[in-house]
Amino acid sequence: MKIAVIGSGKLGQRHLDSWSKIQGVEVVGVIARNKTRLDEVANKYGIKSYTSIQELLAATDVDVIDICTPTDTHSELVKEAANAKKHVICEKPLALTAEEAEEAILVCKENNVQLHIGHTLRFFPEYANARQQILDGSIGKPGVIRMKRGVPHPPNGDSWYADEARSGGLFLDLGIHDLDWLLWTFGDVQRVMAKRVKRSREEKGNVEFGFITLKMTDGTICYVELSWAETNFHASFELAGDKGMITYNHNESNPLEVQIRPQVGNQSGVQVPRNVLEKDPYQRQLEHFVNCLLGKEEPIITAEEAAKSIKVAQAAIRSAKEGQPVTLTEGGR
Repeated sequence: MKIAVIGSGKLGQRHLDSWSKIQGVEVVGVIARNKTRLDEVANKYGIKSYTSIQELLAATDVDVIDICTPTDTHSELVKEAANAKKHVICEKPLALTAEEAEEAILVCKENNVQLHIGHTLRFFPEYANARQQILDGSIGKPGVIRMKRGVPHPPNGDSWYADEARSGGLFLDLGIHDLDWLLWTFGDVQRVMAKRVKRSREEKGNVEFGFITLKMTDGTICYVELSWAETNFHASFELAGDKGMITYNHNESNPLEVQIRPQVGNQSGVQVPRNVLEKDPYQRQLEHFVNCLLGKEEPIITAEEAAKSIKVAQAAIRSAKEGQPVTLTEGGR
């Protein structure tokens, strides 16, 4: 299977690293606009460089185009690749808006090509394990969920992350991770309430803190705390049910712990050790997408689910701007 990667930044190189470890695939080229960095990356990985999809397709054959570019370019690149009859892998989020995402999905269907979205959190073993514990009833009926994610502030200047018009801002770019996992685990959202705060009082200052409250259609209440003002990366969650709790902290040596309401004489908590031999989630994700393309597996994440998480992020953005809750009709569909 022949792969071409669009994007020579950090995520593009992360994907190139992962592709190099997967058997049965060949990366035939990397595409980017920044010619200097493009040549550096092409030399680093020993692959050919191109400045457009058209230039690539004129020079070589390819089965899959892997999009690792700024969010505001995703939907158009997906449609361009699909119209060229190529299967598509696209980094999250699929688009800036649910409407753009749905249009890209339609073009892929019209061209009979597969579209896979890189919601990598679903491939982190701790998050997958916690979800399965919930589905198995280990903590009983879930009641209150608290998730936290923080990263250092996106660099200023030419960084597209710092431009809300390009990245979608804190709720879409960073929050989409946890929103997707919550939808995957608990189903649809009934209502969204959000608040965002700027550290700087400057009108053009970036939103650095965000809080989202979700009421799911099953009655579960979920709190998502987001920050672009951390010193280092941080991710954690607390999942509380009527029979116990699951906690996770990325910075702990044994990050996942399941605490069951103790019975007399029984141990109340079990730590789930980190598997140091576990494959990188990006590699696991891309291997899964390849197996889906080969008909060996069913997708863990569908493009329609990716569009739904964007709709929830949009509702959070609207709620924060208007200062009012947003109800998603038909349970968030």
